[in-house]
Formats: sequence, C-alpha cells, structure tokens
Amino acid sequence: MGGWKWIAPALLLVAGLVFSAQPAAAQSDRVVALVVSVGQGAARADAIQAQLQVMGAETLRSANPNNAELRSMLQRFAAESANSRATIVYLDMPAVVFEGREFVLPDSAYLNRSTDLFTQAVPLLAFARTAAQAEQGGAVVMTVSAPPEGLPDGLIPVESAPDPVPGSSPILVANYSNSDPIVQVVAAAGRDEVIEIGGMFRRMLAGEGVTVSELPASPIYLRSPAGPDGATTLFAGRSSGVQPGDTDGPETLVELAILEQSLSRSAKRALQRSLRDLGHYKGLVDGIFGPQTRDAITAFQATRSEEPTGLLTRRQLLDLSAPR
Repeated sequence: MGGWKWIAPALLLVAGLVFSAQPAAAQSDRVVALVVSVGQGAARADAIQAQLQVMGAETLRSANPNNAELRSMLQRFAAESANSRATIVYLDMPAVVFEGREFVLPDSAYLNRSTDLFTQAVPLLAFARTAAQAEQGGAVVMTVSAPPEGLPDGLIPVESAPDPVPGSSPILVANYSNSDPIVQVVAAAGRDEVIEIGGMFRRMLAGEGVTVSELPASPIYLRSPAGPDGATTLFAGRSSGVQPGDTDGPETLVELAILEQSLSRSAKRALQRSLRDLGHYKGLVDGIFGPQTRDAITAFQATRSEEPTGLLTRRQLLDLSAPR
C-alpha cells in the first residue's frame, strides 16, 4: 500500500514539466478564484470559497499566510489568471493606507516604521492587476478587518475602495462589521443560472458601508449564459493509451506511473474536476498532480474498497471519465 510513495517525487516533477499546449478556446470556461484570510475571518472566507466552488470556480485558498507565502500564492494565481476566462479575489484581512496606496497585511506583519510596508505587506493593487489578466477580466472583493494596534505614523486603516486604476480590476471594499451583504450576495448568486460580477457588485453596494472603485466596464461572467462546456473528455488532447473496453489495469506501480505520465494536462484537469465533483478534491483544477490530488485519488480508491495507492488504474480512469 505504501510502496507508491517512492515514485511520488518523480511524478510531481513530471507533472510540473509535462505540458500539452491547448488552444485558447480550451481554457475559455475556466474561472479561477483566490481566497485569502488573516485573523478571525477564516470561517467567512471558507463560506465564500464554498460558494465560489458551487459556481464552478477553481479556488486557491490561503489562511493566515505570512508575507512570503502570500506573495507565492499571488504569483501562482497570476499564472492561473492568465489561463482563464474570468477571475475573482476575496480578501478577508487587515489593510492600511500609506501615501495614497493601499496595502494588505499578511499574518505576523511587523510594522515598526511605515516604510516596513514595502517588505512586510502586499499592495492591494497587485491583486487587482493580477485578476485583470483573465480573458474577460476579474474583480477583487475585500472585507477589511482591524489592523494591529499601534500603527506607525502615516498609516491609517482602509475604510473605502481606492480610486480606479487603468489596467486593474474593480475593487469592492467593506469593513468587518459590514460584511454581511458580501456573504449574502455570494450565497444567493450561487443559485443563479447566470452569475455576472457587475450584477453582484450592484447588490453588494446596497449594503451600508460598502464601496467600489468602479463597476466592470463589460460583463464578467462567473457562470456564463451558455453554461460550462461539457464536451471536454478525460482523454482529450494527447492519447492516454486507454481505450474504451480496455479494463485490465496495469499490475505494477511503475506501470501505473507510466500510464499517468501519458495523460495530457487537460486530461489531468478533467480528472481533478471529476474528483472534485465526487467531493474528494478541494484544490485548484490545474492539471498538476500534487499532494492534494494524491489524497483525493486515495480517498476515491478507498470508497471503492480498492488499494489506496494514489495512482489511478485504467478501470478507475475510465470510471472517472464516464458522464455523470
């Protein structure tokens, strides 16, 4: 059962290097979300993340990240944003203004002087610029919690949305005590057939103390009128070597590893979607089989009373690709 673990590092390396280029249209239905919380807003951020997943968004989640972790997460989100149709960022964390610029504060940010922001915090605008890289664009929604006491001179808490900046996404801001409209609107939108960010923002703005830098200039759909493209199949793109009716799975872990390496990145994304639909996978649908995907595969195998190797057999691949 545990013999597969020696293969895992090599698999992770292969997963990170093997990339089958897809035409732009193949990514047109990807919606990617980044959800970050620092402090007491974790439960609210978890609820937002769950609703975004109901909408079909692939979510990156970070709770109480330090400065390095937050910057790393933002860098990863940038790569995914550029390969998606629409994006949305939800931040539930302290934020301050310094010389007209807004900064969000990671966990354990140490601010002895106001200029420590440049090494201890991340500009709010960085999230807005990153979200804007998607095909339709994106948006940032922020619930501002109280910053640490004893802020250095020149720093004040964020109380409203910043002015719009060309090339960046709209930013909607509510303080901690006025966050209910955000949660309620996101929860209600999850039941809608069509979900558009501008419409969500208008409903959020009906709440007290909610402000926005600007409304989107054109529609940004988290769930489009046409609905998601269900035509993508598990074995789209490069051949996986698995054919219908081929149910005799490989016997050894090495053969299973080779079988997995033959899958295209789009095929791996489809597997992650299937595992997510079954409730096993909570991570980003990125076609990279990291620890979260391994755990999801193991959980899927356990539900079938099959050996939890973390590597899919041919039968399991076919079953995950079957229409639901």
